[in-house]
Amino acid sequence: MLRITSEWSKLRTVLVHEPGIEMFYGILDPDAFLYMRRFNIEKAINQHKQMVNKLKEMSIEVLKIKELINEKAKSDKDFRKLLEKIALNYIKYEGDGKAEENLSRVKKDLEKLDSDTLFNIILLNPTVLSHEALGTNEAVTRILNEEPLANLYFTRDQAIITDKGVVIGRMSKRIRMRETEIIKLVFQALSEKPLKEISEPAFLEGGDYMPFKDFAIFGTGDRTSISGIMQAIDFTNFNEIVIAYNPEIEETEDYMLTMHLDMYLNSPKEGVVISNSTILSKTLAHIYERKENGISLKERTNLLEFFKKKGYRILEISLAEQLSYATNFLTIENGRILSPKVANNMINIMEYLERKGYNNLLNEVKEDYNRHIANKDFFPNRKDIKDEGIDYDEIDVSELTGGFGGIHCMTMPIKRE
Repeated sequence: MLRITSEWSKLRTVLVHEPGIEMFYGILDPDAFLYMRRFNIEKAINQHKQMVNKLKEMSIEVLKIKELINEKAKSDKDFRKLLEKIALNYIKYEGDGKAEENLSRVKKDLEKLDSDTLFNIILLNPTVLSHEALGTNEAVTRILNEEPLANLYFTRDQAIITDKGVVIGRMSKRIRMRETEIIKLVFQALSEKPLKEISEPAFLEGGDYMPFKDFAIFGTGDRTSISGIMQAIDFTNFNEIVIAYNPEIEETEDYMLTMHLDMYLNSPKEGVVISNSTILSKTLAHIYERKENGISLKERTNLLEFFKKKGYRILEISLAEQLSYATNFLTIENGRILSPKVANNMINIMEYLERKGYNNLLNEVKEDYNRHIANKDFFPNRKDIKDEGIDYDEIDVSELTGGFGGIHCMTMPIKRE
């Protein structure tokens, strides 16, 4: 059974989704697909491949969602039948009296389709419209892909792995809800039985969960609800659970800037967290302790005071670094991280703030940016990081962050020591 107790335990296996044609739809309408901006897809895919190659160089097993599902479908007839059944739920024919006939024909032909095609049906959710539906006598067809899963490459969010096992999440945005169908197939392919799937009307996303060996933190806000957290808590063994209320950045009321816990917090090493103290001080934290009859509220505080009481060392980052995905690194082992090149993200962040009209915040970020350039101390290239004994590798994911996430968002560790 898969179990993970801390962010810094040595990483052995990680799950990713290599982006493909579905990313194209996000570029067409970034806001609707929860993207930050338009970006270069070819460069983004190459950056993702470089990230995967770097992980492999670190002796980490990298499992790709599509490959995993396809390989299992080829070797396991029952799994193949399940893939066919799910794919059939996500292809529709509309427009004339032949719609049912066309669907019936697809059912008969499913066994002829390769598993990659079945996967793409789930990924793209096509509806085939006949020429009659289009108001023409010509034999033409239009295919609509309804809500393609353009965010699937943010593989952190569809599930969490606690110290007891796998909990399947429930996405808060309609455009992402179908992603959990794919992640359930992944765990079936791995012969891993989830302990729980979050049920309606609750929401839970993986970017809002972090284990710290002796306690776990759940973030709550736009993407994860209190009821979702309460459903998940029963499937952890931690004696202490923290519910952190995701803060808003002043002036903006823009939940996307702190949409998940990993957008403003991470741990590179036992006893150490990376964050911005102002943000932590504004993050309301409810501390629960486990008792024989369940959990009970022990204390109300904020994350800054909570970590200080725990004796954690807080390595400070500027607001500009935080907004530029400085906390969205992946911890490889205790004291070693794979970090985004934060400086490469900062220009894009400033463009976003300018477009949104967040003028005061933009000026603050510009000041931080100029100071970091002058001091040559963009995270993680800093003396305090080196003095703490934290080793790091950096990779450029500046195109990929156009989807509103970094390396932590794009990876789901499934095995740690």
